[in-house]
Amino acid sequence: YGLDYERGFFSSELASAMPQDSYTYYCCYPRPLSVSGTDAVFNIPARQDGKVRGGADIMIATPAAYGALAPVPDPEDHSGLSMTMNRMMHQFRFYVPASDTKLQGEAVERIKLTFPNEVVGNVTLDLADPSQKAVLSEGSASIDLRLAEPITLAAQNYACVAFCPTAFEAGKSLEVRAYTSDKIVVVDPIDLCARDFQAGH
Repeated sequence: YGLDYERGFFSSELASAMPQDSYTYYCCYPRPLSVSGTDAVFNIPARQDGKVRGGADIMIATPAAYGALAPVPDPEDHSGLSMTMNRMMHQFRFYVPASDTKLQGEAVERIKLTFPNEVVGNVTLDLADPSQKAVLSEGSASIDLRLAEPITLAAQNYACVAFCPTAFEAGKSLEVRAYTSDKIVVVDPIDLCARDFQAGH
């Protein structure tokens, strides 16, 4: 029902009042595909829009102990249950460099990324322990960014992609193709330099 610079405020309608007791609360975004115990399965989409929307930005809260939930007395009352969300995916930004001569000022509308390893697909996370690494299954090494907002040098904007935290071996490269309305730009392979792409970055 509201937000400020660092917080979002949420309410829910319960079927009945909760008994007074001590509870452990878990929270995640988006809604999982399935849950077994505290293991939740999410999908990192292979097609994204450059804004990390539509469930691509998977978050798991640090579990919190709290009593029974009660009505919010006032929209400005934030004394209830508070939880810290943890970004579980890595976010990678793309922009048009100032040195670019290939695009000739045209806007990039689509970016096709091909990684050396699988980076998107179904991923299992532990709702009880956000420090646990994600386990990827049914994955793909390709991501297709159909940009909701084309990127240009003039606008100095960027596109962002979310993928499963992954460590790449030395000598592995990322292949990138950028598409304008009438051009395909093949970028020189990007050396991943044995880099470890961690969650939350």
